[in-house]
Order: sequence, then structure tokens, then C-alpha cells
Amino acid sequence: MTADERDRITKLEVELHHMSAKVNKMAEQMEEMHDLLQQAKGAKYFIVFAAGVGGFIASKAATILGIFGGSLPK
Repeated sequence: MTADERDRITKLEVELHHMSAKVNKMAEQMEEMHDLLQQAKGAKYFIVFAAGVGGFIASKAATILGIFGGSLPK
């Protein structure tokens, strides 16, 4: 093996080490994002439930206010 080949192999090993470090860092970030999305899953159902309850209350309030406001059809 010549000195040139050893230098090239050494450079490749260094590049591989840096790429491995970057991939590990990205894997950690992906795991953090996955954990955050899993936590938000429960909040999504709560928001849908709250919107449904709010819509129901708004429709009933509109009906009651219509009765007390004198806007009933004759």
C-alpha cells in the first residue's frame, strides 16, 4: 500500500466518522420530534371535543336568545 492510498483511506475514515456523528444527531432530533407529536396526539382529541361542545353551546344559545329576543316566526 502506498502513502497516497493510506492518506485517502485516512481521509475516508475521518469523513465516515463525521457522517456517523451527523446521522446520530439527526436520529436524536427525530426521536425528540416523534415524542412531541405523541404528546400532542391527546391534545388534538381535546381540541376537537372542545370545538364540538362550543358549537353545541353556541347553537343552543342562539336558539334561546332568539326566543327571548322576540324574533320567533308568527
